[in-house]
Amino acid sequence: MKTTKLKSEEVIDLLKLKPLEFEGGYFVETYRSEIPSTKDNRTCGTSIYYMLRGDDISHWHMVTSDEIWYYHLGCPAKQIIITPDQKLIQRIIGPNISNGHVLQSIIPAGSWQAAITINRSPFSWGLFAASVFPGFEYDDFSAATPIEMCVKFPEHSDKIRLLYQ
Repeated sequence: MKTTKLKSEEVIDLLKLKPLEFEGGYFVETYRSEIPSTKDNRTCGTSIYYMLRGDDISHWHMVTSDEIWYYHLGCPAKQIIITPDQKLIQRIIGPNISNGHVLQSIIPAGSWQAAITINRSPFSWGLFAASVFPGFEYDDFSAATPIEMCVKFPEHSDKIRLLYQ
């Protein structure tokens, strides 16, 4: 079966992805280290598969650990990151590295992030993975609405609003 012929529902079924209610998209945890980190005796790292369909949004969120997104299949995604020092970074996570895409995106701890697929068609989809170091814990997760983000970062409000148009 060719990946270009797969439908999002097939990938969701094959990988046993579940809706990620608070962030958007679909995910499944694929790895949780049994080795404790030095941060509160948490696990050293975790990893997930993460899918965005064309009409999904990875809504604004932040974790207190470093995170790395990896491109796997399908439609590239545009990721917007606001670092703890309020620097705005925009990246396309996808396969076309000769056209500026990146195969992995490093999100520093404490950065706000959001993402959408480049093709907003409800029939498109992109499959990514994300790893978090030290490992992801729900207590480390914060979410924000676009309005909250515009108030918090007025200098970036035009880019923040673009995700929702």
